[in-house]
Amino acid sequence: MTAKNGLNSFPQRNVFRLGLIGAGSVAALYVEAAAQLDAMAITAVCDVRTEAARELSVRANAQCYNDYQAMFAAGDLDAVVITSPHSLHLPMAADAAAAGLNVLMEKPMATTVADCRKMIQVCEDAGVRLAIGNLQRFVPAVAEAAETIRSGRLGRPLLITERRAVRYDPESRPAWFFDPELAGGGIMMNIGGHSVDKAQVLTGQQVVSVNARTWQRPGLAVETEASGVMELSGGVQLTFSITSTGLPPQDETEVICERGALRLSHTDGLWLFQGDEPVQLRGRTGHDEIVTAFRDQLLDFTGSAPPRVSGDYGLSVVAAVQATYHSAAELTLQRTEYR
Repeated sequence: MTAKNGLNSFPQRNVFRLGLIGAGSVAALYVEAAAQLDAMAITAVCDVRTEAARELSVRANAQCYNDYQAMFAAGDLDAVVITSPHSLHLPMAADAAAAGLNVLMEKPMATTVADCRKMIQVCEDAGVRLAIGNLQRFVPAVAEAAETIRSGRLGRPLLITERRAVRYDPESRPAWFFDPELAGGGIMMNIGGHSVDKAQVLTGQQVVSVNARTWQRPGLAVETEASGVMELSGGVQLTFSITSTGLPPQDETEVICERGALRLSHTDGLWLFQGDEPVQLRGRTGHDEIVTAFRDQLLDFTGSAPPRVSGDYGLSVVAAVQATYHSAAELTLQRTEYR
């Protein structure tokens, strides 16, 4: 790590030692990604679910813990990746920083903007690196789309349309995802954060205003649907629809520019529309491409330059999600007042 921002240098040893807090599906992707890097090893895995921690630690050939403080105290780490329930992100980051460990925080960075600011501060005060796992810029298809837009061949981006359809119910996700205190929100926090990240990466701009609605299915305490319009700096508009009500899985983004358009689909790939015939620039995004994105994120985290996804950037995504909730609540209040 560089001296800029008062950060500690990474140790000069042959293998960089990484610990995982949380042993779920995202942590498993980090294990796959790290296995592709000769200079990196997952040396410890921690989860309060002992069996989950044991299974993933066996895959990583790592030590197993169910207490992250004990993992820190063992002293066999240079950094940690935190993939715990969202409301635990700040206290775990603070404890890691106090132990002198660099932090790669899985998205969302935290559940509130205030907690994001505190996380940035505690890591700065401790002189450790903080990177946020907003992954979109490392996904090959997103990176190529962003490069195409930056080349100027399509002119200025004007409008982004983002459509996501996923399964979002207690049968498909851990129970804590449906606890507002632990998760900080529902589908907008978990899936919508990807949409915000993607739009910001594609345009190089950040969300400055939001007009949105959210809905939740009966019996659930978090939202399961969200839609609205966001304005990004530079005058770009993002229209988004994120739903979980039985539609086929969908992850599709369209970018309308002054002289053409791009369509980015998880299943159909990246397409360029300019002239008479569309051109496919890249095929579908499969599992291998996602692992590649996690690998490149790890390389960025351990590189000599400051992380490309900083704490300030992670805060910007959380701020856009929070603005969605505030907008939806304000609209609900107005509708009640007009009755």
